[in-house]
Amino acid sequence: MTEAEVERSISDHEARNAALRRLFVEKALDLKEARLIECNFWAWSESDAMDLAEALTKRGFRILTRRPAAVRDDPLRWNLEAARTQSIERTLDREFTEGLVRLANLHSANYDGWGTTV
Repeated sequence: MTEAEVERSISDHEARNAALRRLFVEKALDLKEARLIECNFWAWSESDAMDLAEALTKRGFRILTRRPAAVRDDPLRWNLEAARTQSIERTLDREFTEGLVRLANLHSANYDGWGTTV
């Protein structure tokens, strides 16, 4: 991705995060409570997925899934899911989002977002 595409990706994630924040506030969730956060990534080769998994592990993530994505029109795509325990507040932070977008980009992958149980 170019720098402009990276910035656009970060902005898109921030917009989704703002919507999620509103939803969590409506549900009266404690945004500071530590919980399991799962982050999703796409890579386009096994080696990129492996390299990204290693980089995420060094940042304290546990790898949940690393496998071919089985997308018919995109046979080279790999799915990578990683998790760590932290607050929703931290996960919503721009610094966290930007870090994952840029890390994924360094490994020719895309950060696709996050989720948690509520």
